[in-house]
Amino acid sequence: MATHMSRCRTWCRLQRFGIAAYRKYSTGGGYPNVSLSSPLPGIPKAVFASVDGQEKYETKITTLENGLKVASQNKFGQFCTVGILINSGSRHEAKYPSGIGHFLEKLAFSSTAQYGSKDEILLTLEKHGGICDCQTSRDTTMYAVSAEVKGLDTVVSLLSDAVLQPRLLEEEVEMIKMAVRFELEDLNMRPDPEPLLTEMIHAAAYRGNTVGLPRFCPAENVDKIDKAVLHSYLRNYYCPERMVLAGVGIEHEQLVDCARKHLLDVKPVWGASLATNVDLSVAQYTGGIVKVNIRIFTQRFLDLLMLWLWTHQACNYWV
Repeated sequence: MATHMSRCRTWCRLQRFGIAAYRKYSTGGGYPNVSLSSPLPGIPKAVFASVDGQEKYETKITTLENGLKVASQNKFGQFCTVGILINSGSRHEAKYPSGIGHFLEKLAFSSTAQYGSKDEILLTLEKHGGICDCQTSRDTTMYAVSAEVKGLDTVVSLLSDAVLQPRLLEEEVEMIKMAVRFELEDLNMRPDPEPLLTEMIHAAAYRGNTVGLPRFCPAENVDKIDKAVLHSYLRNYYCPERMVLAGVGIEHEQLVDCARKHLLDVKPVWGASLATNVDLSVAQYTGGIVKVNIRIFTQRFLDLLMLWLWTHQACNYWV
């Protein structure tokens, strides 16, 4: 009878708490004198795979007749990433209104000579499972596409068109002006101060020169930038000798052939001419201090303010 009751209690415990409630643990009596740093007797020694972590992929570089460099690493796979990197950024805007790089980043992959709109570009990339992106920094601008390897010719053709044949329509420029203004307002309202702090640190360290020039377009320069200003800048900095066509996941010779086909004898939309107004300044550290008064209203602060107003009005109503 007692045994039956014990089994019933055990079964009820299992039903209520699960198998973990009735798990029995080892007391360690099997190996009482073996240190944790020593292997257990009678168990084969573990063999671990040796991984050096050094993937050896050769980087191949070829310079074309017009000065453009082609670099690649062949990591085998179904997809590849190809981009055009340009020696151009906010540090080169000393002779232009600051913010041109900011505009070009947002105008990237808009309508071109071959594609009537950004939607057409995205649809073309979609056929090859591709995506595109453009990013600018203080000294580099990058137009990049990731897509299937079999679509390499289309990718390089599209990159060439986006970099050398942008239409820069008036309505596109006006839309970008609105987008830039919105982004500037968002930066000032954002709780995260890192982007503005980075700008201020560079502005203080290299006051008025090279990397100290603003990466984001100042609000007072938004209306100063138009198609003529953009073409003037592109004419001086978007030159083959300042460009690198780089790819990962493709054969080098295949990339060179595509570069010769789509980038060697292409006349830019702003006209082929020698760059005469290139800024070759060397960064000069000045040091200094930059002060900016910014009022940041976070969503939490606004919520608390609305709650206080509602409570205050409710109290006045009932009084």
